[in-house]
Amino acid sequence: MSSRVLVVEPVEALRLPLMRALRARGVGVDAFGSAREVLEALKEPDQWSRALIELSLPDGDGAALAERLRVHLPELDLCFVTGGANGELLCRAQGLGTVLWKPLGLGPLCERFISDTRRSGVVRRVDGPGLPIARRG
Repeated sequence: MSSRVLVVEPVEALRLPLMRALRARGVGVDAFGSAREVLEALKEPDQWSRALIELSLPDGDGAALAERLRVHLPELDLCFVTGGANGELLCRAQGLGTVLWKPLGLGPLCERFISDTRRSGVVRRVDGPGLPIARRG
């Protein structure tokens, strides 16, 4: 499986710095702003090994996109980000992978994708710099 990371973030002001930060750390990354763009780009069954997906997308939700991706990439390590989502959507995302709360620092977020350790669970946000404090998994 490829070691490339899929980033799906509809806000360009968040997507571009994350993409640059990952690339600066030697991580291959493909970044998109919508579910439709990702599905159009899905060509090879093993092109991404990890994914960071915003739960609220302009053309659907990140959990639904992840479910579709898992059909083609069953080993895909999924991580979701959100500034807030309804309970049902959060539960679906939790069942698929890790949920991180915005705001996030680029450093800790990038470390998640250069680490060889695969994680699952929920990371909650704290007041202040937005660093994760607790993980359930």
